[in-house]
Parts: sequence; C-alpha cells; structure tokens
Amino acid sequence: MTERSEFDFESRIEDRQSLQGKFWRFAKYLSTRKMECWGFFLAGYIISAIF
Repeated sequence: MTERSEFDFESRIEDRQSLQGKFWRFAKYLSTRKMECWGFFLAGYIISAIF
C-alpha cells in the first residue's frame, strides 16, 4: 500500500508540474502576440462568465 500511495503522489506532482509548464509556455506565447490577438479572447471569456 505504501508503494501505491507514493506512486500516486509522484504522478500527481508530475501532472502538476506538467500543467504549470503548459501554463507558462502559453503565457510566454501570449506575451509575444499583440493585445488585439488575445484581448478579444479575454473579453469574450469575461462576457461569457457574466452570462
């Protein structure tokens, strides 16, 4: 049981690091684009959250 729980814990850490890496790669990508490119997406997301 200990080995199983350690494996689960390690896989969750790897998943979290993978998600963080994806987020930072996406953030870096957006920083290289003009605001017009991602500003409309952000505005649409905010408007959809309101409704």
